[in-house]
Amino acid sequence: MSAQYQALSTDDSAEIGADPQLRYQIQQLHADPRFNRPAPSLWKRIALLLVVAFLFWAAFQVQPKRSQPKIVHAERYSKDYKYRPAASPVITERLKDGVVRLRGAYF
Repeated sequence: MSAQYQALSTDDSAEIGADPQLRYQIQQLHADPRFNRPAPSLWKRIALLLVVAFLFWAAFQVQPKRSQPKIVHAERYSKDYKYRPAASPVITERLKDGVVRLRGAYF
């Protein structure tokens, strides 16, 4: 058995015409400027997009650059172990401003 389907009407004119209070409320809705706002002008839309693009650009420019830290002091080998570089330890120290200070024997 196949069911007989009928399309529902999408026109509410019969329902609106039957109820005067509903008709009055719909007229008030269309007359109220809070619910019928005009679309923003084209230049305002473009200005908003430009401001958002500028903010993204500024956010990436403000980020700190990721580069190799500046080395303050470097000698190839310590004086005590000049001919035995493996015996001399390498000490790295990161200072508060991001600079790396090296001590000991390092390459």
